[in-house]
Amino acid sequence: MKDEYDYQLPWRPNYEITAIVVWIAFGLVSYLMYRFSELPSEPFNGLMVACVFMAVKRVPASAGVWYRKHRLNYFKFQRFNVASLAGIVRRHPDQWWLGWGFEWNQKHAQLAYDIQKRDLTGLIPVNHDRMGATWIHGLGLTEDYIRQAISHSAGHTLIVGTTGAGKTRLFDILVTQAVLRNEAVIIIDPKGDKDLKWCAERACRLSRNPDRFVYFHPAFPDESVRIDPLKNFNRSSELASRIAAVSPGESGSDPFKAFGQKALDNIVQGLFAAEEQPSLVKLRTYLEGGPVPLVIKALVRYFDKVLQFDWRSSIGMKRMDLNDKTAQLLVKFYRERVQRERQNTDLEGLISMFEHDRTHFSKMIASLLPLMNMLTSGSLGALLSPDQSDSNDTRAITDAAEIIKGAKVAYIGLDSLSDSMVGSAIGSILLADLAAVAGDRYNHGVDNRPVNIFVDEAAEVINDPCIQLLNKGRGAQFRLFIATQTFADFSARLGSEAKARQILANLNNLIALRVMDAETQTYITDNLPKTRLKYIMRTQGVSTHSANPAVFSGNIGERLMEEEGDLFAPQLLGQLPDLHYIAKLSGGRIVKGRLPILISDLDKEKTHASQKNA
Repeated sequence: MKDEYDYQLPWRPNYEITAIVVWIAFGLVSYLMYRFSELPSEPFNGLMVACVFMAVKRVPASAGVWYRKHRLNYFKFQRFNVASLAGIVRRHPDQWWLGWGFEWNQKHAQLAYDIQKRDLTGLIPVNHDRMGATWIHGLGLTEDYIRQAISHSAGHTLIVGTTGAGKTRLFDILVTQAVLRNEAVIIIDPKGDKDLKWCAERACRLSRNPDRFVYFHPAFPDESVRIDPLKNFNRSSELASRIAAVSPGESGSDPFKAFGQKALDNIVQGLFAAEEQPSLVKLRTYLEGGPVPLVIKALVRYFDKVLQFDWRSSIGMKRMDLNDKTAQLLVKFYRERVQRERQNTDLEGLISMFEHDRTHFSKMIASLLPLMNMLTSGSLGALLSPDQSDSNDTRAITDAAEIIKGAKVAYIGLDSLSDSMVGSAIGSILLADLAAVAGDRYNHGVDNRPVNIFVDEAAEVINDPCIQLLNKGRGAQFRLFIATQTFADFSARLGSEAKARQILANLNNLIALRVMDAETQTYITDNLPKTRLKYIMRTQGVSTHSANPAVFSGNIGERLMEEEGDLFAPQLLGQLPDLHYIAKLSGGRIVKGRLPILISDLDKEKTHASQKNA
């Protein structure tokens, strides 16, 4: 049994190989003396056996030192066929596959600590063509498949990595597995990465059901489906909150934002009273043009429903002109004849909005109108406010609930590089729509099929409904995979470090690729367990006798010391090669892993088609 206080320098020179050579040389000399001399053979035979024994005895230690150093520069990019991944999914349908790796523990932390005290050029050849330090993964002498129970991913997963570190490749692996398990997948990508879009489309084709793929991108309206972000809700007040959440202003303390939300809610209630489905275009129309037409339609519909007499004749209404005079007449009739016995508080909010001073009203919603204009102008108007009665528009219409119900694979690009404000608003509204669907599934339990939501550059679209989705999505079988580059992005987006930490606290799994931000590095490693690291402290000293300088003494010594250290040093996160990661899975399991690049025969078809079109 190895003593816990036994400590050897792991990256020392291979002294054993020298000993092996010396013993073999002695054995060879013994053989030559036995062969070419007339001396008795017995002593030489015994000496040769002893030399061979001593040489063989040192082979394991020498091989161990060589092999450990050899693995430091062993790993390169690896390609993995999707067909092989499909086989893994069939054999392990209840697990995620996360590439290859090993459990990272105190032994590896000690090796990393020791190697950083040395000049690495003596151990590892310098390779400026490769980004990152492959020696980190080489600290593990063996590796195996990294798997995680799917049930553990219900606690949601945070993926952190700088540009080019491998977030898209990780999404590719996870999305493909979810699609092959016939689960619903929704990808929200602010950048509109074509590679990520192709990964989702390829997975659908590999699942032999290409019709599952749903594509939305504002920059390509002719190829996109139309999505209604206001289709799903549990309470009608959610719709106004959904839009107000992405409007400029400080949440909860901005009177202009609060007034705008109230105005939106009044219009939504009026549309329901008029038995019309709310849409972004309708909301903008009644905000800009005034609520007069909506007041008339809502009151007329309400009177027709609750009054049992010919109310039109009683007020002398012959024609239903959509103007202020008609609206005022209907409001007066409501207050004098209907309100006392048939009061409707939802309509009264709309009436109050109609009677509000128009100039003051315009000023109070001035910050809301630019957002509504951006979400409804140009091609976005038809994309986000689909009109089913428009027979000239043959593009499919869908919504979050329909995507989930049909186990679709939706890629939603936001084109944030062209217009970050609009892209962020679209993503936030769609996340709020998903939160409403999750609430419905949680409350009524109508569907137990899992839903996988992948959000790249999450800081672009994160909002309060997304936090609620993280809080309560597990009960609705929602699994969120949130990707970002730094944690500071969340604070900047939400305007509060407390809210940013609220997001992080709801993510039970962490996969960290290469991270360059020092604050993010520290946050990640601080959330990993601490360990004890050994080191040797050497001392030496000389002292002379005060009465007789000729009398002196000296000392030299070594002490084995321990100190508390990081299980994975923060600076190592900045040195991880592409596609390499350190992960905290299932609430405490620490693994060091590496990812492959998925390939398929379909990739060749796509490349050939692209070249042909070019």
